[in-house]
Amino acid sequence: MSVYDRFNRLLQGRAPVPQANIMRPYQTPQGMTPPMALPRPTSPQSPMLANQQLSPLMQQVLKNAQASRMTPRAGQVGLPTPATAAAGQPAPEMTFGQKLMRPRTQGMLGAAAAGFEASGYQDRPVSLGQVLGRMGTAGMKAYTAAEDRIAAQKAASQKSVIDRLLAEAQYAKAMRPETTSFLQNLAAVGIDPKSEQGQKLLMEHLSKPGTTVSFDQKGQLAYDKLSSEYAFKKLGKTDEAIANVRTIESELEVIDSLLSGGAETGRIENALIPLKQLLKEFDLLSDAEANELSTAELLQRSISRIIPNMRVAGSGSTSDYEMRMFAQAAPMFSRTTLGNRKIARGMLQVIEFNKERRRLMDDYMADERLGNGTLRGFDRWADEKQGKLFKTFRSGDPDAEEAYKKAYEDKEIKVGDLIFNGEKFVFVTKESVQ
Repeated sequence: MSVYDRFNRLLQGRAPVPQANIMRPYQTPQGMTPPMALPRPTSPQSPMLANQQLSPLMQQVLKNAQASRMTPRAGQVGLPTPATAAAGQPAPEMTFGQKLMRPRTQGMLGAAAAGFEASGYQDRPVSLGQVLGRMGTAGMKAYTAAEDRIAAQKAASQKSVIDRLLAEAQYAKAMRPETTSFLQNLAAVGIDPKSEQGQKLLMEHLSKPGTTVSFDQKGQLAYDKLSSEYAFKKLGKTDEAIANVRTIESELEVIDSLLSGGAETGRIENALIPLKQLLKEFDLLSDAEANELSTAELLQRSISRIIPNMRVAGSGSTSDYEMRMFAQAAPMFSRTTLGNRKIARGMLQVIEFNKERRRLMDDYMADERLGNGTLRGFDRWADEKQGKLFKTFRSGDPDAEEAYKKAYEDKEIKVGDLIFNGEKFVFVTKESVQ
Protein backbone atom coordinates (compact mmCIF):
# COMPACT_ATOMS: atom_id res chain seq x y z
CA MET A 1 0.00 0.00 0.00
CA SER A 2 1.43 3.34 -1.03
CA VAL A 3 1.77 6.36 1.22
CA TYR A 4 -1.01 8.16 -0.66
CA ASP A 5 -3.43 5.24 -0.18
CA ARG A 6 -2.72 5.32 3.54
CA PHE A 7 -3.28 9.08 3.52
CA ASN A 8 -6.65 8.63 1.73
CA ARG A 9 -7.83 6.08 4.26
CA LEU A 10 -6.83 8.32 7.16
CA LEU A 11 -8.82 11.19 5.59
CA GLN A 12 -11.89 8.88 5.33
CA GLY A 13 -11.55 7.80 8.96
CA ARG A 14 -10.51 4.28 8.16
CA ALA A 15 -7.38 2.53 9.27
CA PRO A 16 -5.13 1.14 6.58
CA VAL A 17 -5.62 -2.57 5.93
CA PRO A 18 -3.06 -4.86 4.38
CA GLN A 19 -3.52 -5.86 0.76
CA ALA A 20 -2.81 -9.57 1.44
CA ASN A 21 -5.85 -11.96 1.25
CA ILE A 22 -5.98 -13.85 4.57
CA MET A 23 -9.16 -15.81 3.73
CA ARG A 24 -8.59 -19.62 3.69
CA PRO A 25 -9.69 -21.11 0.34
CA TYR A 26 -12.13 -24.07 0.21
CA GLN A 27 -10.55 -27.50 -0.17
CA THR A 28 -12.04 -30.91 -1.01
CA PRO A 29 -11.45 -33.92 1.24
CA GLN A 30 -8.73 -34.92 -1.16
CA GLY A 31 -6.96 -31.61 -0.40
CA MET A 32 -7.72 -29.97 -3.74
CA THR A 33 -9.11 -26.44 -4.24
CA PRO A 34 -11.64 -26.03 -7.08
CA PRO A 35 -10.94 -23.15 -9.50
CA MET A 36 -14.26 -21.50 -8.68
CA ALA A 37 -13.22 -21.34 -5.00
CA LEU A 38 -10.05 -19.36 -5.72
CA PRO A 39 -10.29 -15.63 -4.80
CA ARG A 40 -10.69 -13.31 -7.72
CA PRO A 41 -7.88 -10.79 -8.13
CA THR A 42 -9.03 -7.27 -7.30
CA SER A 43 -7.27 -4.22 -8.61
CA PRO A 44 -6.26 -1.68 -5.99
CA GLN A 45 -8.62 1.24 -5.70
CA SER A 46 -7.33 4.35 -7.47
CA PRO A 47 -6.89 7.44 -5.33
CA MET A 48 -8.94 9.36 -7.89
CA LEU A 49 -11.96 7.10 -7.14
CA ALA A 50 -11.47 7.66 -3.45
CA ASN A 51 -11.50 11.41 -4.05
CA GLN A 52 -15.14 11.17 -5.15
CA GLN A 53 -16.11 10.27 -1.58
CA LEU A 54 -14.33 13.32 -0.10
CA SER A 55 -15.59 16.83 0.40
CA PRO A 56 -14.47 19.51 -2.11
CA LEU A 57 -12.04 20.95 0.44
CA MET A 58 -10.39 17.58 1.14
CA GLN A 59 -10.25 16.82 -2.59
CA GLN A 60 -8.28 20.05 -3.11
CA VAL A 61 -5.94 19.11 -0.26
CA LEU A 62 -5.35 15.69 -1.78
CA LYS A 63 -4.81 17.22 -5.23
CA ASN A 64 -2.17 19.56 -3.85
CA ALA A 65 -0.47 16.69 -2.04
CA GLN A 66 -0.32 14.60 -5.22
CA ALA A 67 0.95 17.57 -7.27
CA SER A 68 3.75 18.25 -4.76
CA ARG A 69 5.63 15.23 -6.13
CA MET A 70 5.98 17.05 -9.45
CA THR A 71 7.22 20.30 -7.87
CA PRO A 72 11.04 20.48 -7.55
CA ARG A 73 12.35 21.10 -4.07
CA ALA A 74 15.05 23.62 -3.18
CA GLY A 75 18.28 22.73 -4.99
CA GLN A 76 16.56 20.47 -7.52
CA VAL A 77 16.43 21.16 -11.26
CA GLY A 78 13.05 21.85 -12.78
CA LEU A 79 11.40 19.14 -14.84
CA PRO A 80 12.42 19.60 -18.50
CA THR A 81 9.91 19.93 -21.29
CA PRO A 82 10.19 17.69 -24.36
CA ALA A 83 11.90 20.49 -26.35
CA THR A 84 14.39 21.34 -23.64
CA ALA A 85 15.00 17.70 -22.83
CA ALA A 86 15.96 17.03 -26.44
CA ALA A 87 18.33 20.00 -26.44
CA GLY A 88 19.79 19.10 -23.08
CA GLN A 89 19.25 22.56 -21.58
CA PRO A 90 16.34 24.93 -20.83
CA ALA A 91 15.14 26.91 -23.84
CA PRO A 92 15.96 30.63 -23.49
CA GLU A 93 12.94 32.84 -23.13
CA MET A 94 12.43 35.34 -25.97
CA THR A 95 12.43 39.01 -25.11
CA PHE A 96 9.54 41.32 -25.96
CA GLY A 97 11.53 42.91 -28.78
CA GLN A 98 12.35 39.52 -30.30
CA LYS A 99 8.71 38.44 -30.15
CA LEU A 100 7.65 41.77 -31.66
CA MET A 101 10.04 41.48 -34.63
CA ARG A 102 9.01 37.94 -35.60
CA PRO A 103 7.49 37.73 -39.11
CA ARG A 104 4.21 36.33 -37.81
CA THR A 105 3.85 39.17 -35.30
CA GLN A 106 4.80 41.76 -37.90
CA GLY A 107 2.26 40.34 -40.31
CA MET A 108 -0.51 40.44 -37.71
CA LEU A 109 0.39 43.99 -36.72
CA GLY A 110 0.46 45.10 -40.34
CA ALA A 111 -2.93 43.53 -40.99
CA ALA A 112 -4.38 45.09 -37.84
CA ALA A 113 -3.03 48.54 -38.74
CA ALA A 114 -4.52 48.30 -42.23
CA GLY A 115 -7.82 47.21 -40.72
CA PHE A 116 -7.85 50.15 -38.33
CA GLU A 117 -7.09 52.54 -41.16
CA ALA A 118 -9.76 51.08 -43.44
CA SER A 119 -12.35 51.10 -40.64
CA GLY A 120 -12.14 54.86 -40.22
CA TYR A 121 -14.07 57.56 -41.99
CA GLN A 122 -14.31 57.08 -45.77
CA ASP A 123 -15.77 59.43 -48.37
CA ARG A 124 -17.38 56.41 -50.02
CA PRO A 125 -18.76 53.16 -48.55
CA VAL A 126 -16.26 50.33 -48.01
CA SER A 127 -17.39 46.72 -47.75
CA LEU A 128 -16.14 44.18 -45.25
CA GLY A 129 -14.49 42.24 -48.07
CA GLN A 130 -12.48 45.29 -49.07
CA VAL A 131 -11.32 45.80 -45.49
CA LEU A 132 -10.31 42.14 -45.20
CA GLY A 133 -8.51 42.33 -48.53
CA ARG A 134 -6.52 45.36 -47.43
CA MET A 135 -5.69 43.65 -44.16
CA GLY A 136 -4.48 40.53 -45.97
CA THR A 137 -2.35 42.51 -48.41
CA ALA A 138 -0.79 44.62 -45.65
CA GLY A 139 -0.19 41.55 -43.49
CA MET A 140 1.57 39.69 -46.31
CA LYS A 141 3.73 42.73 -47.08
CA ALA A 142 4.74 43.08 -43.43
CA TYR A 143 5.40 39.34 -43.15
CA THR A 144 7.52 39.32 -46.32
CA ALA A 145 9.45 42.41 -45.20
CA ALA A 146 10.22 40.79 -41.85
CA GLU A 147 11.37 37.59 -43.57
CA ASP A 148 13.60 39.61 -45.92
CA ARG A 149 15.03 41.56 -42.98
CA ILE A 150 15.89 38.38 -41.09
CA ALA A 151 17.45 36.83 -44.21
CA ALA A 152 19.50 39.99 -44.82
CA GLN A 153 20.70 39.99 -41.21
CA LYS A 154 21.74 36.35 -41.46
CA ALA A 155 23.51 36.97 -44.78
CA ALA A 156 25.32 40.02 -43.38
CA SER A 157 26.36 38.10 -40.29
CA GLN A 158 27.66 35.20 -42.37
CA LYS A 159 29.48 37.59 -44.71
CA SER A 160 31.16 39.39 -41.81
CA VAL A 161 32.34 36.07 -40.39
CA ILE A 162 33.64 34.95 -43.79
CA ASP A 163 35.40 38.28 -44.38
CA ARG A 164 37.02 38.14 -40.95
CA LEU A 165 38.22 34.57 -41.51
CA LEU A 166 39.57 35.45 -44.96
CA ALA A 167 41.38 38.51 -43.58
CA GLU A 168 42.90 36.45 -40.76
CA ALA A 169 43.97 33.76 -43.24
CA GLN A 170 45.57 36.29 -45.58
CA TYR A 171 47.36 38.00 -42.71
CA ALA A 172 48.62 34.68 -41.35
CA LYS A 173 49.78 33.66 -44.81
CA ALA A 174 51.58 36.98 -45.34
CA MET A 175 53.29 36.87 -41.95
CA ARG A 176 54.27 33.19 -42.16
CA PRO A 177 57.94 32.88 -43.16
CA GLU A 178 58.89 30.45 -45.87
CA THR A 179 60.98 27.44 -44.93
CA THR A 180 64.51 27.58 -46.32
CA SER A 181 65.91 24.71 -48.38
CA PHE A 182 68.31 23.72 -45.58
CA LEU A 183 65.45 23.39 -43.08
CA GLN A 184 63.48 21.40 -45.64
CA ASN A 185 66.44 19.03 -46.01
CA LEU A 186 66.61 18.59 -42.24
CA ALA A 187 62.92 17.77 -42.11
CA ALA A 188 63.34 15.30 -44.97
CA VAL A 189 65.90 13.25 -43.01
CA GLY A 190 63.82 13.44 -39.82
CA ILE A 191 65.95 15.92 -37.84
CA ASP A 192 64.12 18.48 -35.73
CA PRO A 193 65.74 21.95 -36.23
CA LYS A 194 64.96 22.77 -32.58
CA SER A 195 66.78 19.73 -31.25
CA GLU A 196 70.40 19.83 -30.11
CA GLN A 197 71.57 18.01 -33.24
CA GLY A 198 69.52 20.25 -35.50
CA GLN A 199 70.83 23.41 -33.84
CA LYS A 200 74.42 22.18 -34.23
CA LEU A 201 73.96 21.43 -37.94
CA LEU A 202 72.28 24.78 -38.45
CA MET A 203 75.14 26.69 -36.82
CA GLU A 204 77.69 24.81 -38.94
CA HIS A 205 75.71 25.66 -42.06
CA LEU A 206 75.51 29.34 -41.21
CA SER A 207 79.20 29.54 -40.29
CA LYS A 208 80.34 28.30 -43.70
CA PRO A 209 81.98 31.00 -45.87
CA GLY A 210 79.78 32.35 -48.63
CA THR A 211 76.56 31.42 -46.83
CA THR A 212 73.93 34.20 -47.05
CA VAL A 213 70.80 34.43 -44.98
CA SER A 214 67.71 35.84 -46.74
CA PHE A 215 64.67 36.76 -44.73
CA ASP A 216 61.11 36.58 -45.99
CA GLN A 217 59.84 39.92 -47.28
CA LYS A 218 56.19 38.99 -47.68
CA GLY A 219 55.18 40.20 -44.22
CA GLN A 220 56.81 43.60 -44.71
CA LEU A 221 55.37 43.96 -48.20
CA ALA A 222 51.88 43.18 -46.94
CA TYR A 223 52.27 45.76 -44.16
CA ASP A 224 53.50 48.38 -46.65
CA LYS A 225 50.58 47.62 -48.95
CA LEU A 226 48.03 48.10 -46.16
CA SER A 227 49.76 51.32 -45.07
CA SER A 228 49.66 52.66 -48.61
CA GLU A 229 45.97 51.81 -49.02
CA TYR A 230 45.19 53.57 -45.73
CA ALA A 231 47.18 56.64 -46.86
CA PHE A 232 45.27 57.01 -50.14
CA LYS A 233 41.93 56.54 -48.36
CA LYS A 234 42.88 59.29 -45.93
CA LEU A 235 43.89 61.54 -48.82
CA GLY A 236 40.50 60.98 -50.43
CA LYS A 237 38.60 61.81 -47.25
CA THR A 238 40.71 64.94 -46.71
CA ASP A 239 40.10 66.10 -50.29
CA GLU A 240 36.38 65.55 -49.83
CA ALA A 241 36.34 67.56 -46.60
CA ILE A 242 38.21 70.44 -48.24
CA ALA A 243 35.85 70.41 -51.25
CA ASN A 244 32.85 70.64 -48.92
CA VAL A 245 34.06 73.94 -47.42
CA ARG A 246 34.99 75.74 -50.63
CA THR A 247 31.72 77.64 -50.75
CA ILE A 248 32.04 78.54 -47.07
CA GLU A 249 35.61 79.71 -47.64
CA SER A 250 34.62 82.12 -50.40
CA GLU A 251 31.78 83.57 -48.35
CA LEU A 252 34.03 83.94 -45.30
CA GLU A 253 36.56 85.85 -47.39
CA VAL A 254 33.80 88.24 -48.50
CA ILE A 255 32.66 88.72 -44.89
CA ASP A 256 36.21 89.28 -43.64
CA SER A 257 36.95 91.78 -46.42
CA LEU A 258 33.74 93.78 -45.87
CA LEU A 259 34.17 93.91 -42.10
CA SER A 260 37.82 94.90 -42.46
CA GLY A 261 36.77 97.63 -44.90
CA GLY A 262 34.40 99.33 -42.47
CA ALA A 263 31.07 97.47 -42.76
CA GLU A 264 29.18 97.22 -39.48
CA THR A 265 26.88 94.62 -37.96
CA GLY A 266 24.78 94.45 -34.82
CA ARG A 267 21.21 94.37 -33.65
CA ILE A 268 20.56 98.01 -34.52
CA GLU A 269 22.11 97.68 -37.98
CA ASN A 270 20.08 94.53 -38.57
CA ALA A 271 16.85 96.32 -37.59
CA LEU A 272 17.60 99.39 -39.75
CA ILE A 273 18.12 97.44 -43.00
CA PRO A 274 14.34 97.14 -43.83
CA LEU A 275 13.86 100.83 -43.06
CA LYS A 276 16.81 101.83 -45.24
CA GLN A 277 15.48 99.65 -48.04
CA LEU A 278 12.12 101.41 -47.81
CA LEU A 279 13.79 104.83 -47.91
CA LYS A 280 15.83 103.70 -50.90
CA GLU A 281 12.67 102.87 -52.80
CA PHE A 282 11.42 106.42 -52.19
CA ASP A 283 14.86 107.76 -53.24
CA LEU A 284 15.41 109.36 -49.84
CA LEU A 285 18.98 108.10 -49.31
CA SER A 286 22.16 109.81 -50.39
CA ASP A 287 24.72 108.05 -52.57
CA ALA A 288 26.94 107.28 -49.58
CA GLU A 289 24.02 105.87 -47.60
CA ALA A 290 22.93 103.80 -50.62
CA ASN A 291 26.44 102.34 -50.91
CA GLU A 292 26.40 101.47 -47.20
CA LEU A 293 23.03 99.78 -47.69
CA SER A 294 24.30 97.71 -50.63
CA THR A 295 27.36 96.68 -48.59
CA ALA A 296 25.11 95.65 -45.70
CA GLU A 297 22.89 93.66 -48.05
CA LEU A 298 25.88 91.86 -49.54
CA LEU A 299 27.20 91.13 -46.06
CA GLN A 300 23.79 89.84 -44.97
CA ARG A 301 23.59 87.61 -48.01
CA SER A 302 27.07 86.10 -47.40
CA ILE A 303 26.27 85.46 -43.74
CA SER A 304 22.99 83.75 -44.72
CA ARG A 305 24.86 81.39 -47.09
CA ILE A 306 27.28 80.25 -44.41
CA ILE A 307 24.89 78.19 -42.25
CA PRO A 308 23.27 76.01 -44.99
CA ASN A 309 26.69 75.17 -46.45
CA MET A 310 28.02 74.04 -43.06
CA ARG A 311 25.93 70.89 -43.48
CA VAL A 312 28.05 68.01 -44.80
CA ALA A 313 26.84 66.62 -48.13
CA GLY A 314 25.27 63.18 -47.83
CA SER A 315 24.74 63.42 -44.07
CA GLY A 316 20.95 63.22 -44.32
CA SER A 317 18.41 65.71 -43.00
CA THR A 318 19.55 68.36 -40.55
CA SER A 319 17.49 68.94 -37.42
CA ASP A 320 16.50 72.34 -36.04
CA TYR A 321 18.89 71.82 -33.13
CA GLU A 322 21.82 71.25 -35.51
CA MET A 323 20.93 74.36 -37.49
CA ARG A 324 20.88 76.40 -34.27
CA MET A 325 24.30 75.03 -33.36
CA PHE A 326 25.59 75.97 -36.83
CA ALA A 327 24.21 79.48 -36.36
CA GLN A 328 25.95 79.81 -32.99
CA ALA A 329 29.29 78.81 -34.55
CA ALA A 330 29.05 81.06 -37.63
CA PRO A 331 28.94 84.84 -38.13
CA MET A 332 25.53 86.44 -37.53
CA PHE A 333 24.35 89.91 -38.53
CA SER A 334 23.01 90.52 -35.03
CA ARG A 335 26.51 90.08 -33.53
CA THR A 336 29.00 92.90 -33.12
CA THR A 337 31.32 93.83 -35.96
CA LEU A 338 34.47 92.78 -34.10
CA GLY A 339 32.91 89.49 -33.00
CA ASN A 340 31.86 88.58 -36.55
CA ARG A 341 35.28 89.49 -37.88
CA LYS A 342 37.05 87.27 -35.33
CA ILE A 343 34.69 84.38 -36.06
CA ALA A 344 35.15 84.69 -39.82
CA ARG A 345 38.94 85.02 -39.58
CA GLY A 346 39.14 82.07 -37.16
CA MET A 347 37.14 79.83 -39.52
CA LEU A 348 39.33 80.90 -42.45
CA GLN A 349 42.47 80.03 -40.53
CA VAL A 350 41.09 76.57 -39.74
CA ILE A 351 40.41 75.97 -43.44
CA GLU A 352 43.87 77.25 -44.43
CA PHE A 353 45.46 75.07 -41.74
CA ASN A 354 43.73 71.94 -43.10
CA LYS A 355 44.65 72.80 -46.70
CA GLU A 356 48.29 73.24 -45.71
CA ARG A 357 48.19 69.90 -43.90
CA ARG A 358 46.85 68.28 -47.07
CA ARG A 359 49.81 69.67 -49.06
CA LEU A 360 52.18 68.31 -46.42
CA MET A 361 50.66 64.85 -46.93
CA ASP A 362 51.80 64.85 -50.54
CA ASP A 363 55.30 65.98 -49.58
CA TYR A 364 55.54 63.35 -46.85
CA MET A 365 54.42 60.48 -49.08
CA ALA A 366 56.69 61.53 -51.95
CA ASP A 367 59.80 61.65 -49.76
CA GLU A 368 61.50 58.24 -49.59
CA ARG A 369 63.15 59.18 -46.30
CA LEU A 370 59.80 60.00 -44.65
CA GLY A 371 56.62 58.25 -45.74
CA ASN A 372 57.81 56.56 -48.92
CA GLY A 373 54.25 56.12 -50.17
CA THR A 374 52.62 55.88 -46.73
CA LEU A 375 51.55 58.20 -43.91
CA ARG A 376 53.24 56.33 -41.06
CA GLY A 377 54.38 58.96 -38.55
CA PHE A 378 52.85 61.83 -40.52
CA ASP A 379 50.81 63.41 -37.72
CA ARG A 380 53.79 63.82 -35.43
CA TRP A 381 55.91 65.23 -38.26
CA ALA A 382 53.14 67.61 -39.42
CA ASP A 383 52.49 68.88 -35.87
CA GLU A 384 56.15 69.84 -35.56
CA LYS A 385 56.05 71.41 -39.03
CA GLN A 386 52.88 73.46 -38.63
CA GLY A 387 52.81 74.20 -34.94
CA LYS A 388 49.63 75.47 -33.29
CA LEU A 389 46.65 76.65 -35.27
CA PHE A 390 46.49 79.99 -33.41
CA LYS A 391 49.93 81.28 -32.54
CA THR A 392 50.45 82.53 -29.00
CA PHE A 393 52.60 85.58 -28.22
CA ARG A 394 52.15 86.94 -24.70
CA SER A 395 52.04 90.70 -24.58
CA GLY A 396 54.61 92.42 -22.36
CA ASP A 397 57.17 89.64 -22.77
CA PRO A 398 60.29 90.90 -24.68
CA ASP A 399 61.13 87.42 -25.91
CA ALA A 400 57.56 86.97 -27.13
CA GLU A 401 57.70 90.27 -29.02
CA GLU A 402 60.90 89.23 -30.80
CA ALA A 403 59.37 85.82 -31.62
CA TYR A 404 56.27 87.65 -32.90
CA LYS A 405 58.28 89.77 -35.36
CA LYS A 406 60.40 86.80 -36.41
CA ALA A 407 57.26 84.77 -37.11
CA TYR A 408 56.04 87.58 -39.35
CA GLU A 409 59.36 87.70 -41.19
CA ASP A 410 59.33 83.92 -41.65
CA LYS A 411 55.76 84.21 -43.02
CA GLU A 412 54.38 82.02 -40.25
CA ILE A 413 51.82 84.78 -39.61
CA LYS A 414 50.51 87.60 -41.78
CA VAL A 415 48.55 90.82 -41.39
CA GLY A 416 44.93 90.01 -40.55
CA ASP A 417 45.64 86.68 -38.82
CA LEU A 418 44.07 85.95 -35.46
CA ILE A 419 46.55 85.29 -32.63
CA PHE A 420 46.34 84.91 -28.86
CA ASN A 421 48.24 87.43 -26.71
CA GLY A 422 47.82 85.54 -23.45
CA GLU A 423 44.56 87.31 -22.55
CA LYS A 424 42.42 87.54 -25.68
CA PHE A 425 42.45 86.98 -29.43
CA VAL A 426 43.73 89.95 -31.44
CA PHE A 427 44.54 90.64 -35.09
CA VAL A 428 48.00 91.01 -36.55
CA THR A 429 48.35 94.60 -37.78
CA LYS A 430 51.02 96.40 -39.78
CA GLU A 431 51.80 98.68 -36.87
CA SER A 432 52.43 95.77 -34.51
CA VAL A 433 55.03 94.07 -36.73
CA GLN A 434 57.07 97.19 -37.54
